[in-house]
Amino acid sequence: MTLRITALLENQVFAPYKGSLINKQGLSLLIQDQENTILFDTGPDGSFIDNAKKLNIDLSKISTVIISHGHFDHCGGLPFFSTNAKVVCHPGVKDKRYYGWLITKNNAMKFKMLSREVNYDNFDTFFSKDEMHISDSFIYSGEIKKEENKSYGVIVGENYSPDFVKDEGVLIYKSQYGLIIFIGCGHRGVIDMVEFCKSITGIDKIYAIIGGLHLRYASPFKLLSIRRYIKKENIQHVYACHCSGMWGRLWLPIAKNLSTGQSIELE
Repeated sequence: MTLRITALLENQVFAPYKGSLINKQGLSLLIQDQENTILFDTGPDGSFIDNAKKLNIDLSKISTVIISHGHFDHCGGLPFFSTNAKVVCHPGVKDKRYYGWLITKNNAMKFKMLSREVNYDNFDTFFSKDEMHISDSFIYSGEIKKEENKSYGVIVGENYSPDFVKDEGVLIYKSQYGLIIFIGCGHRGVIDMVEFCKSITGIDKIYAIIGGLHLRYASPFKLLSIRRYIKKENIQHVYACHCSGMWGRLWLPIAKNLSTGQSIELE
């Protein structure tokens, strides 16, 4: 069964579409097999919709929208999208979050706002911290459990708290050759995310990793760890886009780009 993936929006534009399609910081992937059409993230605004029109892609066929996490460049396009599709995400996507540092529980040094206000009541939304089966082949991971958490900013509520991006989930596709894992940003750690997918599916073989791997400013030690992991697991395809960065791709020999307007097919 063939899986087709089209980048409706990504940081860069695929060369044949330069000058015609919009690129912005963010990610939006259209994922299709014979039975399902799934939108994985929506980018920062409605640009993914404009690009889909130029690519003659009918977004009304989308049955499910997965929001990987609550950062603006992944959920910000949802308010621009009129759809009857079900929206699947972690309840933490609604958190108000900033880039910054926690000083005390009542005080923080805040800079750029990282969240985007989205009224999820306007959609057929399913919030889940647990795994959710979208179809026989597709699974939403829910919250990725790990022992050590890294903070990527602060969450603003009644008090301030560190933002461990616990709302970040992935989309899993069970192919005949192993798991294909779609990652929004990799805040929870690429290796931890892949290992979690193995644990909830009972499938150890990883066929492909696609999406943002958060390697733009990664240390050589972290990059080497991921490089060794990909080799050890004999992962056949890595499409590193969005926050993966040129630096990250240089360290991953098999990594390929997946830019705005580009389509790939995997068996």
